[in-house]
Amino acid sequence: MFPIGLKISLFIIGYFLFNPYFTVKFILAIMVDYHIHTILSDGKSTHEEYLQYALKSGLQEIGFSDHICLKFPEWATRKAHFEKMKSIILDLKQRKNLPFSIKFGIEADYFRGQDKAIRKSIAFFPVDYVIGSVHYIGDWNFDTNPADYKNLDIDRFYKDYFQLLQECAKSKLFDILGHIDIPKKFGYYPTFNLTPLYEKTAEIFAQSNSVFELNTSGLDRSCKEFYPSDEFIKICFNHNVPVTLGSDAHRANHMGKYFSQAVEKLKSTGYRKIAVFTQRNRDYMLI
Repeated sequence: MFPIGLKISLFIIGYFLFNPYFTVKFILAIMVDYHIHTILSDGKSTHEEYLQYALKSGLQEIGFSDHICLKFPEWATRKAHFEKMKSIILDLKQRKNLPFSIKFGIEADYFRGQDKAIRKSIAFFPVDYVIGSVHYIGDWNFDTNPADYKNLDIDRFYKDYFQLLQECAKSKLFDILGHIDIPKKFGYYPTFNLTPLYEKTAEIFAQSNSVFELNTSGLDRSCKEFYPSDEFIKICFNHNVPVTLGSDAHRANHMGKYFSQAVEKLKSTGYRKIAVFTQRNRDYMLI
């Protein structure tokens, strides 16, 4: 019925379209992963191991973003290693003939009333972008031990978290806001409707010209969904808040994890581009 040449062409097109490996490869070829942790903070892989994995991942840009925290918990980069981190990444950025770009990022914790100290710590690093995250309420590092939640006032916890997240955005210290509904990490949810909080927070994001990340690591947590939730993503879109991508990888083989699903989620929501950064200047990449 069809000429042999057309049959062969249709077979080749079908093979690449419906073969999952090539589908993921194609999607990742236009993607960035801006949330990666190495052994200098709480990651398990070295910078070199990430590079070797990136060579076969199809990612277009990778950004190292180890933790920087004023409280210096065990999961953050030690101050004594700041110079080492800077040296390693600047050296990597000089490598030639890599099929992807390397970006210098950090994930910095927000603390109320500590803007000056946070700004000073960020200024030490010649970064392309800074992820601002809330991991602490007061002195409590809330995303580490699920046992802390057993007798917790979850409603109060969510309200306190979102207040800090809004302050984090208003500070304008950061380029990207990280895992913006992380209180759900261990599967605990408030009794009240979160929609008004999402709306108010997204409005503040827009006013402060913030970018949020679609962080795919939530799929591997008790909450079993991306950070943020589908509803929160949609609300951010409705408020014209830009988005970028991060896996929150702590091992090299987690880089770019679930990105095909993440891209489809963004597209189905209405997003057609993601934010990318160079020397803290924002641009966009089509998806």
